Amino acid sequence: MNTTIVKVWIDNETVYIHTNKGEIFKEYFADYPRLKEASQLQRANFEYDNIGIHWKELDEDLSFKGFMHKKRSDNPELYNML
Repeated sequence: MNTTIVKVWIDNETVYIHTNKGEIFKEYFADYPRLKEASQLQRANFEYDNIGIHWKELDEDLSFKGFMHKKRSDNPELYNML
């Protein structure tokens, strides 16, 4: 079964995606300079398709693949053992 995105939403600090498998992933605006500096109204003005989220006004795109990859900050204890 392929993963599809069924919902995208934001709060003051984060953009979230919800998949058809029940998973929820997030990215922080603070990690993306254009999104970090944008107003909440600009952040809320996004579109999404089967590839990712697009903020035309901000010239910013986030791919859904990026949300689903583990990052070093997701489990710092693991990387301290390396």
